[in-house]
Amino acid sequence: MLSLLMIWAGCTACSGIKNKAKAIANRVTLQPSPVDINVGIDANANKNSPVALDVVLIKDKNFWKAAPAMTAKDWFAQRNDLQRRYGKKLQVCSWEWVPGQPVAPISVKVPRWLSGAMVFANYPTPGTHSAPLPLGGKVSISLQQNDFTMETGK
Repeated sequence: MLSLLMIWAGCTACSGIKNKAKAIANRVTLQPSPVDINVGIDANANKNSPVALDVVLIKDKNFWKAAPAMTAKDWFAQRNDLQRRYGKKLQVCSWEWVPGQPVAPISVKVPRWLSGAMVFANYPTPGTHSAPLPLGGKVSISLQQNDFTMETGK
């Protein structure tokens, strides 16, 4: 009987450890790596108008659930309100470039316990103009006439 009790206790401890490990795996761990971003801007980007780009690092898991469905139009319209509402749970990096402008490589430090990250580009054309951003590594973003493209690992 005692050996059965010890086996049961061991199995319960293992499942607790697995659940904790799974929860931690869903977030950035203790030593996050930066996201290195290379931005290219076409000469006719955004119909020859400046392009605003925001990288949003999200620590709030409830907001992260909604963020991938958010359009850039909604993000830019609500940005100030969302920053007030979520405070330190949102880290926003903003830039604006003119078409054809050379852009130096950007390195964004990823904070601990991040739920996710998004890229929003402010275009007046129809479309979402947003995408989830990888939480480390290299990313290339090409700002084009009506939208942007993003490739990882470049």
